[in-house]
Amino acid sequence: MHDLVHDLASSVMVDEILVSSKQDNNGERYALLSDSTKPLHSFTKFPAKLRALCFVDCAKTELHYDAFSGAKYLRVLDLSQCFVQKLPDSISQLRQLRYLSAPGIQDTMIPDCITKLSKLVYLNLHGSARLRSLPESIGEMDSLMHLDLSGCSGIRRVPQSFGKLKLSYLDLSNCSSLKDVSEFLGNLTKLQYLNLSYCQYVEKLGYLGSLTELRYFLFSSSCSPGLSQTDVLGPSTKLEYLNLSTEFTDIKIKRLPEAMGCFIKLKYLNLSGWQKLKELPRSWGNLQNLMHLDLSECRMINGVPEALSRLSKLQYLNLSWCSSFCLENQSLLRDSKKKSPLRGLKEAVANLTKLQNLYLSGCLDTLIYEEVDADVVCQNFLAYVCSLSNLEELDLSYNECITTLPESIGDLRKLHTLILRGCYHLSQLPKVLLKNDNLKQLNISGCHNLDKSTVPESDSSLILLPQFAVQALDGGSGSNLVLLHNVNSAIYLDISKLENVVTVEEAQSVRLKEKKMISTLTLEWTTDARRFVEDQDLLGELEPPRDLEWFSLVGYNSVAFPPWLMNIAPHHFSKLSRIDLVDLPKCTYLPPLGQLPLLKYLFLAEMNGITKIDGEFCGGAGAFPSLKDLHIFNMESLEEWQTKYSCSEGGGVSEFMFPTLTTLEICYCPKLRLKPCPSNKSICLEIEGSDNVISSWPVGTCASTSSSVSVERMAVKSCKLPLHQWRMLHQLASHSNLTIESCSDIGSCSPEIAQALSPLKELTLGGNDDMLELPKWMGELTCLTCLKISTRCPELKASQGVTRRLTSLTSLTLHKCECMLSLPEWLGDLPSLRFLSIRECPNLNNLQGIMDERLTSLKTLSLEYCESISVLPESLGELTSLNQLDITCCTNIKSLPESIHKLTKLFRLIVRKCPELKKWCESEENKTKFSNMYSTSELEISKMENVVTVEEARTIRLKEKNKISKLILKWTRDTRTRMCESLSHKITRMSLGYKVTTVYPFQPG
Repeated sequence: MHDLVHDLASSVMVDEILVSSKQDNNGERYALLSDSTKPLHSFTKFPAKLRALCFVDCAKTELHYDAFSGAKYLRVLDLSQCFVQKLPDSISQLRQLRYLSAPGIQDTMIPDCITKLSKLVYLNLHGSARLRSLPESIGEMDSLMHLDLSGCSGIRRVPQSFGKLKLSYLDLSNCSSLKDVSEFLGNLTKLQYLNLSYCQYVEKLGYLGSLTELRYFLFSSSCSPGLSQTDVLGPSTKLEYLNLSTEFTDIKIKRLPEAMGCFIKLKYLNLSGWQKLKELPRSWGNLQNLMHLDLSECRMINGVPEALSRLSKLQYLNLSWCSSFCLENQSLLRDSKKKSPLRGLKEAVANLTKLQNLYLSGCLDTLIYEEVDADVVCQNFLAYVCSLSNLEELDLSYNECITTLPESIGDLRKLHTLILRGCYHLSQLPKVLLKNDNLKQLNISGCHNLDKSTVPESDSSLILLPQFAVQALDGGSGSNLVLLHNVNSAIYLDISKLENVVTVEEAQSVRLKEKKMISTLTLEWTTDARRFVEDQDLLGELEPPRDLEWFSLVGYNSVAFPPWLMNIAPHHFSKLSRIDLVDLPKCTYLPPLGQLPLLKYLFLAEMNGITKIDGEFCGGAGAFPSLKDLHIFNMESLEEWQTKYSCSEGGGVSEFMFPTLTTLEICYCPKLRLKPCPSNKSICLEIEGSDNVISSWPVGTCASTSSSVSVERMAVKSCKLPLHQWRMLHQLASHSNLTIESCSDIGSCSPEIAQALSPLKELTLGGNDDMLELPKWMGELTCLTCLKISTRCPELKASQGVTRRLTSLTSLTLHKCECMLSLPEWLGDLPSLRFLSIRECPNLNNLQGIMDERLTSLKTLSLEYCESISVLPESLGELTSLNQLDITCCTNIKSLPESIHKLTKLFRLIVRKCPELKKWCESEENKTKFSNMYSTSELEISKMENVVTVEEARTIRLKEKNKISKLILKWTRDTRTRMCESLSHKITRMSLGYKVTTVYPFQPG
């Protein structure tokens, strides 16, 4: 319908609209211009006749200072698709202007003369993150009713005159630096819409009681930890929409004010994320007009069933992870002997006959808590849910208590979306679902035990989510992509096989941009598959929603990108935090992603057409303000990365491309060179198969400056260069960590490199198979405290004096030394060693000769997966400082040496998956050999799910073991029995008594 209206309007007004390609001879009243770099008089001889002016697709070109000069009778000015470096002073000429949209202004201020626009009603400055202040006289704009300052994160305070405005609409969301909000809000008595979401410095809202006209209030993730319950909101009888959801986990408010019961016209209420909230107001019964209620992530809340009992008009209810099966709730239930906080929910839900959307993700396990017959309780509850005849969408994801669904789910004739994601124990689906023609979306991802034969097949009417594979329809007339038109509640969406889309119109019909619920989106083409539609044209119609958080583009085969990806401004995709671009073989340049304000993670891989990364990637000044992780993989043609770019018109001022980068990974980019090196103070580097990066690191250009890079953690893998050419090592910080893996020549070292390595604190050497002995330069590592070695060499040697100089070494790990038969002789030269771990050395069979009185400081010895070791040497008893011995999966070890009794400081012995050794240790005859361990203060008991009765726990008599000060109990969640679920709290309460200090029920152990 929207397209039809647009086409009709265009046909009626065709002679009234000026476009860039048409010469203006008649003085048109409306203009659509695609070039903002020229003055307005170059398009029209009659600028004064214009009433509306809109620039389109101008995000890459700067706005000319005379772009609207002369249009003194202009009513509407739309600059939303322009790159506005600075709003021209000529704006003051537009005295008749009513509507001004100028989002994403790059300047730190807007001209004071804008306040002369006395007739301006609508002003949009959204996403102007560099803006620092507003004109002092802004309060003189008497006609201004709509003001959008969302995303203006640089504004700290507003002028005093701000309170004089007669606004009905004010959006301050994501004004993260704004302070003293409450000082001016109380004067804006005509406000009907107020958005303070993500305003982190809101102190209190006591002045909002004067906003008697307020109907819409958004306060998401703005409650600071110090906010009290009385600050949440004052009474307002006209309020219809209230969003108090939060992403903060440290909000301490436990109850809401009774005044919320005054919101008798309230239709929408969102309290998602209030994890400490324990009580709902008794006055909630007055909210009888409520239609939308979100209590997701309110993990400690009580009284939900009682609150729902009178909300008969509810159409949307979200209880996901509400009063969930968390440790704190279980502890409270045990101590107070209270019933589940959701007990009675089934009766309350059954009364919500108008309910259309019901979300119960991760909360049903609470219902069956303390129930012996959990399956029956769960099925009874689901039967109540299946009586809600108006239900259209049902989310039962991540509920382990669900093993089957009742046949009565077939009674939900209007049900079109069913989400069962993560229901691990779900074994089958009822046959009735196979016959339900109304079911359009079914999400069964993560249902690993589900019998796939009971799952309906994806066809022209039913789609399985979140993975959606595009299929061409019979006859080649189209594809099934159009089925996504009605998908409006998917959070994750992975669209593959896009090469099967037949026409661009199919993508248009999906209206992907309007699906605001999607947070994670993947668009994927199959490599080298035949296309019906050019990838660029198709991607142009698959623009994601603006609230997207994670975007992946895979297999894209066009050279260029569509305008929505090339014209990204700061206010576009303001929540996007991760982007993956993978297998884009024909692309010759990257889209300008630098203006995404919250982009934190960027993954680029298999883009063999890219030869250079430069300033075009930034899209303007202040690029990549939040980027932390950058990963570049398999870019075989990439030769140059200009890490600095020009951020001024004259090119005189330059900035580093990634000012907040903390992790940089470059893998298999053999031609790449960096110019100059990154300037970040602290960074973690991983370079694999990219020798030019290591050897060409521009030491001279940055090592001497105060802004030089400081590498805290570096990993070099698959390098064929000799070590003395690794110029990148000069950037290692003091007390840093270095990993060298699968490299060819690490023995050759220059004095300069040796000096660069001397501050190392941790070193890992792995897979360097030509390394027959420890490198001589290791003798210079006098600060080294931790050494990890993995090698295929059967006998790793060390030159005399190398290991003796490692006087600070306290931890040594030998891991996957597959050919090693005996421990290295130099091990005894490490008197400061306190921790020794030997893991996955399958041929190691001789521990004799090195475990003696020389290792006087060794406190922990760990042997794991060393199957060839059959005997521990008697010299083990010489390790007089040993206090922990861990033996795991060494199945041939059947006993401990006689000298074990000498280890008087040994207080912890761990034996795992060594059945013969465990049997030996548990025999009464051998217990006396390490009797000192029975005075241990710590005890850990795992796999508690195998306890069947309370009587078994009583026989342990743990309460009588007075020397235990710390007790750890562990359940393995996925293998626990139903009997254990109902008895676990009883075992703890009845049998362990006051000695329990740490309990981990139902956690992986």
